[in-house]
Amino acid sequence: MSDGQSEKTWRSETSSSDVTTLWFDCPGRSQNVLDPVALDELDQCLAEIEGNSSIRGVLIRSAKPAGFCAGADLKTVKGCTSAAVLAAYWRRGLAVLDRLARLDAPTAAIVHGVCLGGGLELALACRCRAALASSVPLQIGCPEVQLGLVPAWGAIVRLTRLLAPRDALNLLLTGNPSGFLQAKSQGLVDRLVSQDEQDRIAETLQREPRPGRSLDRATWNDELEFAAAKVEEQPAEFPEAQQEIMQLIETDLTQGPEAASTAAIERCAELGVRPITQHAIAVFFQRRRRPS
Repeated sequence: MSDGQSEKTWRSETSSSDVTTLWFDCPGRSQNVLDPVALDELDQCLAEIEGNSSIRGVLIRSAKPAGFCAGADLKTVKGCTSAAVLAAYWRRGLAVLDRLARLDAPTAAIVHGVCLGGGLELALACRCRAALASSVPLQIGCPEVQLGLVPAWGAIVRLTRLLAPRDALNLLLTGNPSGFLQAKSQGLVDRLVSQDEQDRIAETLQREPRPGRSLDRATWNDELEFAAAKVEEQPAEFPEAQQEIMQLIETDLTQGPEAASTAAIERCAELGVRPITQHAIAVFFQRRRRPS
């Protein structure tokens, strides 16, 4: 039988230089997901960090060879019996990631392989992001829309302030992931590091975060109009989810990020319990079980 420590989803290590690394490693899974247990354990780790003023930086890393994090736990989403239950899950996740974003100590996500959906939102809650050289190509993006969902854990309000408007809209509305070169040129990741460059990995904490972009109303009006026309001409499988994302950006523009984040949780909960979305999630799991 494994000991209790080995069954932990998060493992905390603090170096002699007072840098804490939080290792993400969901027991019994080939990929990390942000299920309720992972969220609760991460929240506990963050509470301990907040109570330790000697910590000079926090690195978020994955112990899984397959990647950083595959996102929210779709089994949890599929198991929710009502929009209210699903909203509670989305609300809990947003609260934990926002707590990470508010840490006084510098934070950096060291990502590799799969970094999708809630995994990207976990990385976006850190001040900086570095890509780890790996045999598994980096896939970083927001695939929620391909299942009829919208990002609920901050991607909408954070990507629009990090990336150029068209780059942010492309990630959010298509769900197609970026590789390292594109992610670096867009500003999703700041640098490439290798596993044996522990000093350079730690130095990521010393990098200044990219300055946030202001949401210029005139620019965004033009970009949203362009995106809406493109969606109308070439609708995806779930165009209503694309429309919801654009409306949430509009909410951000008119009412601010807090209102947009609250609305994102409500809309993602409503979308998530629809039969069409539940069917899309079931098909997703069926495809994963098929032999290659």
